Amino acid sequence: MKKKVEMNSFTAIAILSISFILTSGVSINGTLPFIKKSLELTQIKAELLSTVPSITVIIFILLSSSISKKIGMKKTVVIGLLLVCFGGVLPKFTPNSYLMIFIGRLLLGAGFGMYNALSVSFINGLYSGRKRSELLGIRNAVEGLGQMVLTFVAGLLITPNWTNAYLIYFLSLPIALFFYRYVPEVATQTDRKKAPFSLSKPLVLTAIFASSLVMNSIAVAVRFPSLAIELKGETINTSLFLSIMPVLGIIAGFLFEKVIRLFRFKVIYVALGINILFNLFVYLSDYSFSLLLIGLFISSVPVAWILPYIFNHIEQIAKGVDINQSTSVIFIGCNLGVLLSPVIMSLLNGLFHTTDLKFPFLCFVVFYLMVLLVIRTNHHKIEKFMN
Repeated sequence: MKKKVEMNSFTAIAILSISFILTSGVSINGTLPFIKKSLELTQIKAELLSTVPSITVIIFILLSSSISKKIGMKKTVVIGLLLVCFGGVLPKFTPNSYLMIFIGRLLLGAGFGMYNALSVSFINGLYSGRKRSELLGIRNAVEGLGQMVLTFVAGLLITPNWTNAYLIYFLSLPIALFFYRYVPEVATQTDRKKAPFSLSKPLVLTAIFASSLVMNSIAVAVRFPSLAIELKGETINTSLFLSIMPVLGIIAGFLFEKVIRLFRFKVIYVALGINILFNLFVYLSDYSFSLLLIGLFISSVPVAWILPYIFNHIEQIAKGVDINQSTSVIFIGCNLGVLLSPVIMSLLNGLFHTTDLKFPFLCFVVFYLMVLLVIRTNHHKIEKFMN
């Protein structure tokens, strides 16, 4: 029976579908100002509701390898999607309790963590060559597409009642059924008898690099509602703009296979250049709301190119050790970036004794100029290592 469902025409679509909802943790960012006002929260407590799922994402990324070895990768994904549904929808029914909203967000993160790394492992396990590279880029684009669509739908649902935005997580149920029907099981690491996992310096540095990029991208999404309201007042529908945010990232993801053939390692320079530019635009947005919007929209491009590039070279980075767990390390770094985003912004404001919500983005500009200099200085060494 298993042979009949292996690699049919819907397999790739079903694998990609689980990534559609994977970054929807930020899709409800438009509700944060309402929760802040309703429950009389501080800025950081409100923003943490957007990023706190990363705590349990990280925990369950670590646990998912053991879980998948016991019950299989396929069942692990399905259970994760069911947790996404339950935890994601919970705040709809507990709007007056910060604790219950917080718990719901933690359960949501647990579900994401169950299958976060497996969304890449299924592609790496079932495909190879240019097809694998293409699907890794599309996977990242599907994340952005899901974030865009779900943020837009959440924005529409906010109008009558902000709690309705959390109904978007019911979508995980049909995705779970579709995935279970059309995706074959993939052998776990135990079945493949891979070399034992060990943390290497290149893997750790890569995870930190990925973490910083995701942190920066999330920082824009988390802080945009407050910045927009400062400039345009409370009547502005920030969810509408946040829903459009991933468009360029989606396009960049679909173009990844072509871009990587054109630029190869130099895609890192292009992505970092865009990263520096969008931070500068956000910092200068007092001069024009348009600058804030441009910064928001192009912020999705760097991650759309750098993360697939990393996953496409995970064998070189991991150097023959456990590939699935190495992928998990990268995802842990990314989710640490998500989690720490509002904390880092708050620390930067406190460190330099300023209440300017845009100031952290000037710090990001300086940081990535330094990163660019380090990479340029070690260009040949890094490029040789990756090939």
